[in-house]
Amino acid sequence: MGERLSLALSDGLSELRDLISDYQHEPRTLDPEDARVLCECIAELHSKAREIENRLSCKVWNDQARTERDAEAERIAEAAFRPGSNIRLFPAIQRPFSDGRPGGRA
Repeated sequence: MGERLSLALSDGLSELRDLISDYQHEPRTLDPEDARVLCECIAELHSKAREIENRLSCKVWNDQARTERDAEAERIAEAAFRPGSNIRLFPAIQRPFSDGRPGGRA
């Protein structure tokens, strides 16, 4: 089966929400150390989100290219078998066989 995706992004966002939820109910100030930790958390989550976006973009790009390649191959095959087509297969050429050992069959 394929590679497993990490849940670190959604887990990290959930933890961040829990840390900030205290600020919803009453006014508070954020001291510089907490602000630094918050910025580090956001930077880490940004990095994970970008990694997921890049992997998804790569997959979508490759899937689209595969679909286009298959459609083009199908179009060429249909043209080759259409009556009156000038597309011809190359004749099969006999090639010598060797098992790779000295003195083997050639």
